[in-house]
Amino acid sequence: MTSANSNGMGRSPSIKEDGLAQLSRSSENAKRIKNVQDKFVNSQNLQKEGRALVGEGILMKVCRKKPKQRAFFLFNDILVYGQVVISGRKYSQQKIIPLNEIQISAPMDSAENPYAWLIKSPKKSFIVRANSDRERQEWLAHLERCIRYASGGNNTPNSAVAAHWVPDDKADTCMHCHTSKFSAYNRRHHCRNCGIIVCDTCSKKRFLLPHLDAKPVRVCDSCYLKLNNHDMDDSRPNQRDRTADSSDSDGDEGTSQYSPVPATFYQNVENI
Repeated sequence: MTSANSNGMGRSPSIKEDGLAQLSRSSENAKRIKNVQDKFVNSQNLQKEGRALVGEGILMKVCRKKPKQRAFFLFNDILVYGQVVISGRKYSQQKIIPLNEIQISAPMDSAENPYAWLIKSPKKSFIVRANSDRERQEWLAHLERCIRYASGGNNTPNSAVAAHWVPDDKADTCMHCHTSKFSAYNRRHHCRNCGIIVCDTCSKKRFLLPHLDAKPVRVCDSCYLKLNNHDMDDSRPNQRDRTADSSDSDGDEGTSQYSPVPATFYQNVENI
C-alpha cells in the first residue's frame, strides 16, 4: 500500500477537517485533480473550491454479468469511478456519487469475492473487492472518514438506498416463482426494490421508487404487494445485500485481469 502525506505527519485527529482543508488548498492537489479529469473521456468538471483528492486505485466491481476492473478516485466530497481503457492513462464511463449519500457495509468475504465490501447509495449499490485485506481496510478507513467529513459529522444513514442486483449467474430459474427457467427467449429481469432475479411474468408490475427514478420501475410481485401495503421495512427479502442500474449493464468488455497495483492515498488516515 502506498501512502503519501504532504500536509504534516502525526497531526491530532481532532483537526482532521483542517487536514483535508489544507490538502484541498495545495498546488499538488490541484494538479492531481486536473490529471484525473484529463484522463477521463467526456469528463465532468472535477475542479471545485475546497475539493481534495484523497486517494485512488483499481478495484474489481462485481457487476451483473461478471466482475469488472474499475478505477476509483476518492475525494473529500465525492466518489468517482470509471472503466479502465488504458491502465493508468485513460478511463471512460465516468460515474460520480456524492459521499453524503453513501453507506458502507461491513467487510464481506467469499471464495469468489475475497476482500470485498458493499457501497450503497440512493441510485446505485454495488460490491467492490480489493487485492488484499490490508488494502480493503485502508479504503474503508478513508471512505468512512471522508463520508463523515462530507456529511458534516451527521452519521444518520439515508434509508432510501438502491438494492444491489443479484449477479445473473446466481439463478437459472426465477427467484420468485422458482419454476420459470431462464433461456435465450426467457430473459432475466431484476426487481428494482429487492434486487432478485425474476422472470417477466413475476415482474410485470411497476412501482414508483423516487430515489431511483421519476417514473415507476419494475418490481417483483412480492415487493409490489408489500409496497402497496406500505410495509416498507419488510419490502425487501432478507437476503444478501443487493439499483436500478447498479450493475454496469454496458455490455462485455473482453476479459480483463485484475491488476494488483497498490492504491495511493495522499494523506494518512489519522489526518483526515
